Amino acid sequence: MFDELRRELYDFYLHGDAERAKAFADKCYAIMDERFVDGMSVTEQKLLQYDVITECFEPKIFRNTPFFYETGVLTSLSDGARHAKGHSFVQANGWVYNRNKHLFIDQDKALYERKKAHSREMLYLICGPYNDTSQHFNFNCRPFLKIGAGGIYEKAKRKLSHTKNEGEREFLEAVCHGMLSLKHMAEKFAKKADLMLESENDPECRKNLALIADTAKRIPWEAPKTFYEALATLSFLRTAMGSLEGVGPNTFGRLDKDLISFYKSDIEKDILTKEQAYALICQFLLIWDCHYDHDMPMEGYADHELENTYTLGGCDDNGAPLYNELTELFLQATNEHKIIFPKIKCRFSKDSPKEYLDIINKSIIDGITTVLLQNDDATIPALLRAGRPLREARDYMVSGCWDIVTNQEKSDHGSYLNLLKPFEFSLHNLQDKMDAVGIRFECFDECKSFEELYGKTLHNCELLLDAKLEVQTKGGQIFHKVDRFPIFSSTLEGCLENRADFTVGGAKYHDDYQLLFGFPNIVDSLMAIKTLVFDRKRYSLAEYLHAVRSNWEGYEKMRLEALHCHGWGDGNEDSCALANRFNNDLYEIFSRKTGMYGGKVHMGHLTYTEIRWWGEKTLATPDGRRSGDYFSQGLTPSRLKKIPCVNDVINSLAALDPSTMAANSVVNIILPSKIPLEGCEGFLRAAADSAIQSLQLNCTSKKELLDAQKHPEKYQNLIIRVTGFSAKFTSLSKGWQDEVISRNFYE
Repeated sequence: MFDELRRELYDFYLHGDAERAKAFADKCYAIMDERFVDGMSVTEQKLLQYDVITECFEPKIFRNTPFFYETGVLTSLSDGARHAKGHSFVQANGWVYNRNKHLFIDQDKALYERKKAHSREMLYLICGPYNDTSQHFNFNCRPFLKIGAGGIYEKAKRKLSHTKNEGEREFLEAVCHGMLSLKHMAEKFAKKADLMLESENDPECRKNLALIADTAKRIPWEAPKTFYEALATLSFLRTAMGSLEGVGPNTFGRLDKDLISFYKSDIEKDILTKEQAYALICQFLLIWDCHYDHDMPMEGYADHELENTYTLGGCDDNGAPLYNELTELFLQATNEHKIIFPKIKCRFSKDSPKEYLDIINKSIIDGITTVLLQNDDATIPALLRAGRPLREARDYMVSGCWDIVTNQEKSDHGSYLNLLKPFEFSLHNLQDKMDAVGIRFECFDECKSFEELYGKTLHNCELLLDAKLEVQTKGGQIFHKVDRFPIFSSTLEGCLENRADFTVGGAKYHDDYQLLFGFPNIVDSLMAIKTLVFDRKRYSLAEYLHAVRSNWEGYEKMRLEALHCHGWGDGNEDSCALANRFNNDLYEIFSRKTGMYGGKVHMGHLTYTEIRWWGEKTLATPDGRRSGDYFSQGLTPSRLKKIPCVNDVINSLAALDPSTMAANSVVNIILPSKIPLEGCEGFLRAAADSAIQSLQLNCTSKKELLDAQKHPEKYQNLIIRVTGFSAKFTSLSKGWQDEVISRNFYE
C-alpha cells in the first residue's frame, strides 16, 4: 500500500538533495545581502530572512500522501539546524546567524581561545560557540493545535498595547510577522496542489492533492479540526519552522496525549475509521523515515542522526498511566514499517499497562530496537526536585537523544562535562596539559589516604565545572545579538507573557543542564585504588600510578587484580555505597552553582558517540582500562566488568537517588534474544524501581552479532539502539559493530 510513497520519497531525498539546498541558499543569500541595510537590528535581519525564504521557496508536494511539508530549503539529513550536515555550506536559514556569529569571537578573543583549548583537550562539549545555538530546540506545537498561528498572531497583537519598551514591541511584532510567514508558506502549498490537480489522473493522487489544496489554505493559520488536519499541522510546522528559523525543532510532542481528542471526535462523528487513522499514521511516519538511506554506512560522529522525535505513554495530568488507541497505533505502525525516524520515546513506570509494555517488548525481542524507554518513576521525582510543579513534571517529553524537556524552557542538552579529563590529568601528572587549558588540577601522587584522593577527585570535578560555567557565562550572554527566534519563542511558555525572545530571558526557566561523562570508570577506578592500595595494601600508590602511567605494560597481574575488584554495577554493597556517595557529592556541588542564564545547574549522566571518539584519545585509568579503550555510556557499567546477571545492575542503580539527575541519565542493557515476553515485562517493572531514567534496551546475543558481521545478508532487519539513535546493525562500520559487540550481555 505504501510502496509508491516510499519510492517517491526516496527518489527525491536520495538524489540531488545537497545541490538543491545549496542552490537555494546561494539564491537567497544574494537577495538578502542586497536587501540588507546598515543599522538593521538582529530581529529585522531575521524578518528579512523569513521574507526571502518565504518568497523564494518552491513547495515540493508528493502525490502519494496528503501531507504537505517539503520546502526544499534543507538537506534531507537536516533537522533545521543551519549547517548542511555532511556538507560544507550553510543553508538559507542560517543567513542571520552566519552574518553575526563573529560577535561571539570578537567580544573576547582570549576567552574564545580558552574555550578552544578546552575543546581540544575534550574537557567538555558545547553545541555552539558558548550556547547550544542550533539544536535541541523543543518546539511546542500545542498552541498551533489549540488556536492556530492566527490565534498566536492575535495573542501577540493584543499584547502590543502593553509594551514597556522598544524591545518588547519589536519582539511581539516579529511574532506576528513570523505567523504570517507560516501562513504564506502554507498558501503556496495550496496553490501548488491546485496546479498539480490540473494534470493528475490517478484517483488516489487526486484525492491527496485536493485535500492539500483545501487544507493548506487554512492550516496552520486556523487550528486543526480533524485528526488528519492535526497531523498535517505537525508535518508542516516541522519543516517550515526549521526552514525559517535556522534551528532544529526536535520533537512533535506527546502525540498520543495531544492528538487523542481529534481522533475520538472523528470516530464519534463517523468521519474516520481506526483503519483510516492507522493509514494516516503510517504515512506520517514514513515521510520522515524515508529522508535517508538506512543502509548508508555509519562511520562518523552522527551519520545516522536526524534529531526527530515524539513521545508516547507515561501518565496523564492526574498521574494515571496513559495508554490509548493512538499509543497502540503509533507503536503498531513503527513496528510494521520498522520506522527509525522519528525516534520513538516510550515513557513507562511500574504501573504501565501490560498491553503497552508487551507491544514495545515484542519488537525489541524480535531484534527491532527503535524505542528509547524512559522511566517515569525516576524522571518525575528528578523534575520535582529541580523545582518543576507536578503538572509540568508529569507532562515532560523526551527530545533529541535523551533530552528531558518541557514547554517552559529551551534547554542545552548537548552540553557534556568530561569528568574523566581532570581525573586523567591528575593521574598522569599532565602539567603541560594543565598549562594549556589554564586549570590547575590537584595531582594524586602525595595522597596519604583514600579520603584525600577522593577529596581531590571531587575538587577537580568542581574545578572543571567552574571553568565551563565561567566560559559559558562570559561568552554566552550575547546570543541575542547574533540571532533571534520569534517563531520558536512564541510557543515557549513565558515568552509571550514576558514579551521577550528566549535569547533575552523570555522563557519561564533559565536553568543549565550539564551531562556528566565518565562516572562508571571513575567509580571503578576509585574502588580499585581503595581496595588494592589503601585497604589490602597490595601496592603503594606510587607503584599503582606507575602501572597506570605505563598503560599497564609489564603490570598485567596488577591489571587483572584491578579488573577483579568490585565495581559499579556488580551489586556489591561497597561499590554501591561509593557510587551513591560520589553521585550525591556531585549533586551537592552542582546545587551550589548558578548557570549561564542565572538559573539552577542540573546534572545527568549521558554520553553520545564520544564513548569511542573521546575514549580513543584518553590515557589508561586505574580500573584496568588501557589507553584508547572505550568509555562507559552514561550510567552503564563498564564493559571491563563482566557482570553476568542483570539483577546486579538493577540493584546497583537502585542504590542511586534518581532525583539528583534532572538532566537525565542513560543505561545500556543487552538481554538474551530469546527472553520471553513476560520476562521482559518483569525486567522493566523492576527497572522502574531503580535510578534508570533513559533505558537503551537491546535483545540479542554476541553470537548473533558476530554472525551478522560475517553474513549481513541474513540480518537486514536487525536494528540496534547504538547510542542516541538506532540503526541497522549491518549499516554500522566495523568499528561501531565492534563497539556494540564489546558491550555486556546479561542473563
